[in-house]
Amino acid sequence: MQEGAAGGSILERGNISIRQFAILSALFVIGDTILYVPASVARQSMHNAWISGLVAMAAGLCIAALFGLLVKRFPGMTLIDIGRQTLGSWLGTAVGIVFVMFFLIDSGTVLWEVGDFMVTHTMPETPIQSFLILFMLVVVMGFRLGIGTVVRSAEILFFWVIVLFFLLVMLLTPEMDTKRMLPLYQSSPNPVLRGALLLTGYYFESVILIMVMPAIRGNRGIVRSYLAGTAIGSFILTLTVLMCILVLGAPLTEMQLFTTYVLAKKISIGSFLERIEVVMASIWYFTLFFKLYVCYYATVVGTSQLLKIKDYKLLSLPLAVIVVVTSLLVVPNIAYFSLTIQKYWWAYTATLGFILPLLLLGAGLFRKKEAPKGGKKRNRHIPNTNSGQERGQETK
Repeated sequence: MQEGAAGGSILERGNISIRQFAILSALFVIGDTILYVPASVARQSMHNAWISGLVAMAAGLCIAALFGLLVKRFPGMTLIDIGRQTLGSWLGTAVGIVFVMFFLIDSGTVLWEVGDFMVTHTMPETPIQSFLILFMLVVVMGFRLGIGTVVRSAEILFFWVIVLFFLLVMLLTPEMDTKRMLPLYQSSPNPVLRGALLLTGYYFESVILIMVMPAIRGNRGIVRSYLAGTAIGSFILTLTVLMCILVLGAPLTEMQLFTTYVLAKKISIGSFLERIEVVMASIWYFTLFFKLYVCYYATVVGTSQLLKIKDYKLLSLPLAVIVVVTSLLVVPNIAYFSLTIQKYWWAYTATLGFILPLLLLGAGLFRKKEAPKGGKKRNRHIPNTNSGQERGQETK
């Protein structure tokens, strides 16, 4: 399993603790979702968007439990290894190529979101390509330093993400109005379910975290840390959606692309503490960085395993260039992102982040049932081998 799981020395092993993986999972789940999704959910379920958040939170925990079962069934293995072990060399490699393309497209999409946010709200006259290249260089630098270094920095920055987020909640409390949540009753549950489905689509992306499993020290507690990270991240997302409804109201929420940035603009304490949205934006820079890092890490490691390249760092710069180009090809403009990607992203991620892992888990369980039969056949030859050795010893 060691050789198959790592393909030699291409993976860093034992650099992440269980606690660090839970933090990385939480940051990954928050990722770009906190910036874009509240508007999409409100567009579907309006003032009941927070209910969609709760439904999606429950679904996200179920999804994390499924991924936990897959990790428990194949400890210390990446999705590429799992595909090859359950489906065979040829079909497993084909599935691995599909997964790597998924990682690449996800990396490009997240990177484009960074550039789009910077161009829209920070430096509108600067070409988006400048931000894509600069941010990608930071990710490559972190990648070459090693995942252990990046995860240790995640422990420090996670504290500030939590502090800044709850500071945002407290400062917005005077602007909240529970009347904006009314009426709670819907004539049909379909709008709430559609909103929950859009948000759940981002939880399917958590399958990418399986690519960092070989770097975790030990196997005990991985499932719990997976669930804990998902629970923390989904709670923050649900609370964000609720704040958007309480402060902005459903009509204004669905009209804004960067809803949480607009939320931060609403902060005004005694006409003294104002215009601190740029400080609050550091939350999104941190979470976007770690999500992009995990997606990029999965792309490089997956490609290294498919090509059987032991020194995966050789691919870091070429694949970084490909990610930048992919971001511009996958998302040509903001209209395409809003009308196509946000609308159908859940179907894409459900296929690659739920159905395909479920098939791998089913194939693994099927092979496990077949294993005892093969084991009995092998046991028949053991007595003959031992008896031959004993006869040889008697002859001597």
